[in-house]
Amino acid sequence: MVSIITTTGYVIADYTSWHQGLTMLFFILLFVGACGGSTSGGIKMIRHLVFLKNSILEFKRILHPAAFVRLKIDGSNIQGRVITHILVFLLFYLFLFVFGSLIMIVIMEHDPTPFLTGIASTASCISNVGPAIGSVGPVDNFAHIPAAGKFFLSFLMIVGRLEVFTVLIILTPYFWKSN
Repeated sequence: MVSIITTTGYVIADYTSWHQGLTMLFFILLFVGACGGSTSGGIKMIRHLVFLKNSILEFKRILHPAAFVRLKIDGSNIQGRVITHILVFLLFYLFLFVFGSLIMIVIMEHDPTPFLTGIASTASCISNVGPAIGSVGPVDNFAHIPAAGKFFLSFLMIVGRLEVFTVLIILTPYFWKSN
């Protein structure tokens, strides 16, 4: 588990041969990432924490629309702009995962399990983890993936490593527009 969360890519056992529930847990961990500020991939724990706390507080805001309910983490108020930034980041991350999975499922049409390989390879690459599940699991590798898939997964690895906004902002016209 530590290897997957910290994106070291080191495995000592074939965790896909264990119980299916554990395989699902390892797949979910592909998205988690380590703590904020670390160089590991994934969404990062602090973003998950802000998202979960804000989601819970949203119920209070719905029940008490006139109340001023602030999100606090470690005793500090989190500004609305930061919460919005995190929610947009999660939305883009989810969009990239779904879009990338669809592309990889199409590319992996000759694989025995194209759906599993498509979502696993996309999750692994966008989170920069290494081993995933299915035919890109801990005892397998990415060698059987066609060249187009490897190029696409490499792009996802760059997006995941440099963070989603860093790469996507370069693709916007605002970045290239002179002031």
